[in-house]
Amino acid sequence: MKLTKRAFSAATLAALLTTAVSPLAVSAAESWPPRQITFVVALGPGGSADRTARALAQRLSDELETPITVINQEGGGGHVGHTYFMNMPDDGSYFLATSIHPYVSNAVLNFDATYSLEDFAFINGQWNDFDIFAVNAETPYESLADFMAAAKENPGSLSVSVVPNSSGAINLSLALEAFGLTEDDVNVVTYESGGAARTAVAGGQVDMTVLAADGTLSIAEYVRPLAYAADERSDDWDAPTLDEALQASGHDPVTTLAGSMRGLAAHATFKENHPEAFQKMVDAYQTVMQDEEFVASLKAQDMGAEWLGPERTTEIILSNFEILKRFADK
Repeated sequence: MKLTKRAFSAATLAALLTTAVSPLAVSAAESWPPRQITFVVALGPGGSADRTARALAQRLSDELETPITVINQEGGGGHVGHTYFMNMPDDGSYFLATSIHPYVSNAVLNFDATYSLEDFAFINGQWNDFDIFAVNAETPYESLADFMAAAKENPGSLSVSVVPNSSGAINLSLALEAFGLTEDDVNVVTYESGGAARTAVAGGQVDMTVLAADGTLSIAEYVRPLAYAADERSDDWDAPTLDEALQASGHDPVTTLAGSMRGLAAHATFKENHPEAFQKMVDAYQTVMQDEEFVASLKAQDMGAEWLGPERTTEIILSNFEILKRFADK
């Protein structure tokens, strides 16, 4: 009888402890934000990703009423920083605030990474580079279809400047393929920097370039834009999207490759285990991107201020991963 009482008492105590502790544990898990948040930038200080992270940290810190520090963990094309982030607590105290695309995808494809895209919960791609197809202003081509027709008629007679392994180089290949052409039909001239590739088209050394649209604004008076490799038209360039250019000439649309996407990601396990806390960060981020004063300050510093949200950001990264994988296998 005494053994039965002891057993009963132990069982009762265990049940009481479970009842008492579980609500506290849940409450602690959802008591977010924490006392401090850290943004990990997987690239060096002073660059576009670093500047974006620091501006966002300052504004989000006010919104969340929680201090946010920014640290740089550079190396290996972002791989060092990604690995560092994945090894940090996944309780919502650490976020990856960097060029979340294509650096994470490239690291997964090209390094012996212990992580995959599924290990990240992408929140927003705030500052995106999209490519512009632009010809020298003295050339006769008024549309991308005109340029491609001339390339088909005289293979190798037209030249295009790109940076090797860049989104521009891949988008050129995708566009040529969509028009039924190959890289053998144009003379692809590679330059080690975007500046050199732009100088080449501005000076007439090449006929066309495919480079980040924002950077190409510096030579806008010397070029004629033919297509913009994005879902929507640019406010800065009087040009159709690449899909519009393709459809206007009777060709099927293509999925283009986005350039650098600076933004924010969390651990996937943070989103899975603490969905309400994750949503708090999403809501806070969206709120600050609707702050007209903050957006104006970003634009004054030539920084991006887009709100794509988790679903669209993830969709772009996953679809672009397939493109990168395809060209990495070549």
